[in-house]
Amino acid sequence: VAIVLAFPLRGIGRDSSILMPKYTVKLPGVIMIFLSQGLCLDPTAVTKAFTQCHIIIYVSIFVFAVYPAVVMVVTTLLESMGYSKYFCTGMVVTSVMPTTTAMSTILTTMSGGRVPVAVANATLNNLMGIVCTPVLVMFLLSGTVSVD
Repeated sequence: VAIVLAFPLRGIGRDSSILMPKYTVKLPGVIMIFLSQGLCLDPTAVTKAFTQCHIIIYVSIFVFAVYPAVVMVVTTLLESMGYSKYFCTGMVVTSVMPTTTAMSTILTTMSGGRVPVAVANATLNNLMGIVCTPVLVMFLLSGTVSVD
């Protein structure tokens, strides 16, 4: 039902609609996720998580090196098979962006993982992403698109 109604009612999801989803859905949803996860975390566990350098380094290497490299190989193959250049470029751009803190926290909670470590990783990777994402986009796509 939702898929059938999505196209004719697509205007409801726009920020300028009467529902104002930016203020009624997005912002409250993110606040609720951060608040519920933050209240459940032990401050000493979070502090300890930031000191587990081996995990943080492993995740950072995977996020900013391994995953983009694999995606570059896959998109090169897809492009040679006739997939759109724009689709492949979008995959590469998406691959160099770190995950959101909310998503990594939710998935770690659902899988029974260590949430403080996920919060530490997501926080640090998002801070590193401020520099790493533009650099990687310029490095990986310099011959494909113009980056100003």
